[in-house]
Amino acid sequence: MEVPTSNPNVELEILVSTMNQNSLSFLDSMFPYCDLSSLHILVVNQTKKGKELSSSSANIRVINSYEKGLSKSRNLAIENAVGNICLISDDDVQYVKGFQNIVAKAFEQYTEVSIIRFKIDTFSGQAYKKYPDSSTVLTTRKSIKSASSIEIGFRKKTIIKYNIKFNAMFGLGGIFPSGEEYLFLKDTLKKCLKVYFYNETIVKHGHIRSTSNAGSDDRVKTIAAINYIDFKHFSYLLVLKHVYFLIKNNFIKINDAIFKIQVGFKGINSYKKLKNKR
Repeated sequence: MEVPTSNPNVELEILVSTMNQNSLSFLDSMFPYCDLSSLHILVVNQTKKGKELSSSSANIRVINSYEKGLSKSRNLAIENAVGNICLISDDDVQYVKGFQNIVAKAFEQYTEVSIIRFKIDTFSGQAYKKYPDSSTVLTTRKSIKSASSIEIGFRKKTIIKYNIKFNAMFGLGGIFPSGEEYLFLKDTLKKCLKVYFYNETIVKHGHIRSTSNAGSDDRVKTIAAINYIDFKHFSYLLVLKHVYFLIKNNFIKINDAIFKIQVGFKGINSYKKLKNKR
């Protein structure tokens, strides 16, 4: 697929990943403070043959995809984006009034930065997660570990140039159903590009992230696989440390420890096998 070049007339483009949509009416609740005709939006709709979504508006483009997996949807959006600056988005969010100005100001102020993380609030006005107290450069594993996709804005030209993509093994619909944002930002830092946190809210999400699934098999195997990417064979010891953390914080019972360790080890081994096949 030929990657479109940036369009100088499209300064900001919102890349929305969605599934099984039959109309564009969901965009109204995403942008309650905007005239949709003033925005440039690319919708990637993962769907089935015969259930395609269409758009009659030149500023709202739609790609229907028959693949599954959120990271695949994100990558398809990045490949087909035309905006100079792009925001990653989902269909269950709401953008705050004036978000375009916040994004433009941030990228104009920090011209050397490739990716900027913004803030998310809940609909009740609380911070969606714990953020730094002020705007800052992000350089460490810890500083990018809690990233959410809907916080991320990027310079399209740079991301394409350095071939930065979401790892399709990670994220909803993938083998490891989370962690894709961290790996995306890690790849950015690995290629010596700058990532920045900008202390302004641009979007709202419906609820505070829950820790109720912290001890789930999917979560355990995903963390184990990511630790293998970061720490290689030391990651097996980190499985033990993580299971101890889960017991200590009452996410799992002590009787589940052996099973969860096995889940973590299997996660590492699964990632290694899949990586070798690629």
